Amino acid sequence: MNIPSKSIELMKGKSGGIIVTGHMGNWEYIGPMLSIHNIKSAGVALIQKNTQSDRFFNKLRISENMKVIPINCGSKVMIQHIEDGYYLGLISDQNAGRRGTEALFFNKPVSVPKGAAAFHLKTNTPILLGFCILCKDLQYKLSFHELDLEELPENSNDRIVEINQRFTKVLEETVREYPEQYFWFHRKWNREMYKGI
Repeated sequence: MNIPSKSIELMKGKSGGIIVTGHMGNWEYIGPMLSIHNIKSAGVALIQKNTQSDRFFNKLRISENMKVIPINCGSKVMIQHIEDGYYLGLISDQNAGRRGTEALFFNKPVSVPKGAAAFHLKTNTPILLGFCILCKDLQYKLSFHELDLEELPENSNDRIVEINQRFTKVLEETVREYPEQYFWFHRKWNREMYKGI
């Protein structure tokens, strides 16, 4: 596993924040690798219906500096972790339906979860984009960079929409570069998009 020193310096230079990624490469490595570098993270995860599977996977995910937070724990718990110096990990490429905001992904509208943008506005902490990519030498490269949050609209709802569009643009660029490493666990677009395929 290769993590550029710039990424480690970036993470350690902040006192908590928000990590946003997608189902790209090996996203499950992000938390454990940060833990090795003594960077605290808390990944938000769905609770699986099979309790044995849920317990098994979370046991693999949890380490000294890595927590797993159930997605239904509430925003107060998530915000508290950010304020306690954790990086809150969110996988934000699932179809959020009516609860999300619209963004363009490959020139087609998709619904993006509001979480990362909303937490940024409430905590004034950075949003870091992180992707763990499998390289040609079969080694993973985990890198982070800060999402550009300059010149956002004044209205908070418009800010969330703009932040989500900026993240979606970076995700699309990453998918274009590594299309074979993007995992489609769900229908990204609305059902109408898939008719006739």
